[in-house]
Amino acid sequence: MIRPSVTSFALAVLVTTPGPVRAEPRIASKGPYAEASAGGAAFLGTGGKYSYPGPVFALRGGIDVFSWFSLGARLELESHQADVPPPPEGEYFQIYGAAADGRISVPAGRFGLFAEGGLGLAMVSTNVLAKVDLLDPGERWTPYFSAGGGLEYQLANRHYAFGLAGQWSLYPAFDAMQSVGARLTLRYTY
Repeated sequence: MIRPSVTSFALAVLVTTPGPVRAEPRIASKGPYAEASAGGAAFLGTGGKYSYPGPVFALRGGIDVFSWFSLGARLELESHQADVPPPPEGEYFQIYGAAADGRISVPAGRFGLFAEGGLGLAMVSTNVLAKVDLLDPGERWTPYFSAGGGLEYQLANRHYAFGLAGQWSLYPAFDAMQSVGARLTLRYTY
């Protein structure tokens, strides 16, 4: 014979055990959005030989054309310390960028995976890298290409999402310098 306390315990376990887990749909706003991000970036190859990793900041805005595709524009700023033979020493340079971009998103519950790419124009603040032939004398502008992706987490408030993203960029006129970076993002969709 089963004792009443064992029966009560078994009944309590059955009642409080959740049923099958079901992913809740990603409830996110669609429409115009604004995004701010901060992180770090480093140059690869020869560019990395003559510069240190530095901070990256970006502002992005656009519109969700579909729930899975958005078009936008972004402004970026990278700052790096140059590591060129003296003189000068301890010089810094910034790269300012403006680009149009597209993003494809795949929702998975409160999470969303995305891939993005962009095409724009970048400007370097100083010619310190001309000393090591990464820039031609007087060269300041280049087209640039970027590709990346990441993971986004939709908050309970459907307007906000946090993300973690990575990006690769190519600067063809600057001796084909390439950079890679990672950033944290905060996105607000109206």
